[in-house]
Amino acid sequence: MVVYVYRCPCRSEIEVTFPIGTAPAAVPCPGCGATSVRAFSAPMLTRTPAALSSRLERAERSAFEPEVVTSPPRRRAGGAVVAHPATGRLPRP
Repeated sequence: MVVYVYRCPCRSEIEVTFPIGTAPAAVPCPGCGATSVRAFSAPMLTRTPAALSSRLERAERSAFEPEVVTSPPRRRAGGAVVAHPATGRLPRP
């Protein structure tokens, strides 16, 4: 499925998905019902690895719907909280 962009006279842009090569020249706007014409744009040629894509989507979602922590941080055998690896190189007081 490909995402096509249509411009509505009332709203700015509408994104609609169709199978490749089957997008019509105009579609009705879901909000106002006006005829929206297809806007041509440059294709997205870069491919993002699946792991990176999922993490970016997760970070974007957490901006509006923060994830709830269900358990305390993991502890090491000695009872110390597992620290971030970068903090291990900081000087200690």
